Amino acid sequence: MLHSLTGTRIRQQRGRIGLSQTALARQVGISTSYLNLIEHNKRGIAGKVLLSIARELGVPPSTLTEDADSELTTTLLEAAAAAPDQSAETFALAEFAGRFPGWSQLLASIHRQYRDQEAVISALSDRLTHDPFLAESLHLMLSNITAIRSTAEILTSVEDISSEQRNRFDAAIHEESKRLSDATQALIQYFDRETPQDAPSETPDGVTKDDVASMPFKHFSTSAEASDYNPSALASEFRKNLHAVFRRLASLNGEGGTAPEMGLIITNAAGQTLHRQALSDFPLPRHGNACPLWPVFQGFSQPERPLQDLIELPGGAQFVTLTVALPRSEVGFDAPPDYQSAMLFLRLEQSPWSATPQPARAVGVSCRICPRKNCTARSEETVL
Repeated sequence: MLHSLTGTRIRQQRGRIGLSQTALARQVGISTSYLNLIEHNKRGIAGKVLLSIARELGVPPSTLTEDADSELTTTLLEAAAAAPDQSAETFALAEFAGRFPGWSQLLASIHRQYRDQEAVISALSDRLTHDPFLAESLHLMLSNITAIRSTAEILTSVEDISSEQRNRFDAAIHEESKRLSDATQALIQYFDRETPQDAPSETPDGVTKDDVASMPFKHFSTSAEASDYNPSALASEFRKNLHAVFRRLASLNGEGGTAPEMGLIITNAAGQTLHRQALSDFPLPRHGNACPLWPVFQGFSQPERPLQDLIELPGGAQFVTLTVALPRSEVGFDAPPDYQSAMLFLRLEQSPWSATPQPARAVGVSCRICPRKNCTARSEETVL
């Protein structure tokens, strides 16, 4: 578990203003040895001592006590998991993130780029393997190139070629070049196919323009606050399904409203993430599998039934979740329904909804970076 870096921050801030350890201890009214233990994170600190130290250092107390960004530390743990042979000191991760925030962000950014590129390469590899048109087009292009190269080699290496033969070779190169051009153009058009006109377009935060038009910010924000952000009441008022209401609720705080900050994840039955909106202390994996104990996956076992749960991450943070699995399109007799499950979540202390009476469910973020022991749902070993 990541420990507090309050002492490290005190030592850094004291160094910035040129204040000695002895002088700070005297001004606060504690012994130098006790302050030394605090600065090396070997003694806890709170209450009057914390307030006094913050006052003498000229910073808000929250500056000294806030933990490293949860999404940042999760990304760094993922980076360590991706290179197990390097034996990265995960036990010192919080100290690294706290003392060197710039380097931490840089490393996390590089790892995210690496994972993004890895996902793109994997997707392209699968597409090359399983896409008949792409495979046929590439095979045709390679055949054209081979024919052109072979004919050109004959023309350049054989000296005693008659004019009639040379003309035939020139015509062959011209014909193969035309075929190559046609195949290349067809492939370009295949990749540049436009989105169908009836496909829903999305704004950068994942909220469809239809959501914005049918649930305008001012009207929706007022109704949401009046209903204590009750998704069912809002779905009835605006005549939208719960997934659309979830997306709109998750976007309110980012649009400048007073709504509590909410996160959202939507997945399909294969576990693929279709929409992700993380919170600072509830990161969502960008790649790979999420924790199978998340309520969003239980939604598929009880489709179209709204579920409310209380979950707890390894660090102790608790979140209230609302989950429902809905069919993506109209249900028919000719095909099984294509369900998508959505989970709206927010911090327990900010929740306007009544907490569920059962104890919080212990969950993680993903198995590779989860410290929980004896978890029956674990799919791979942890690096912690």
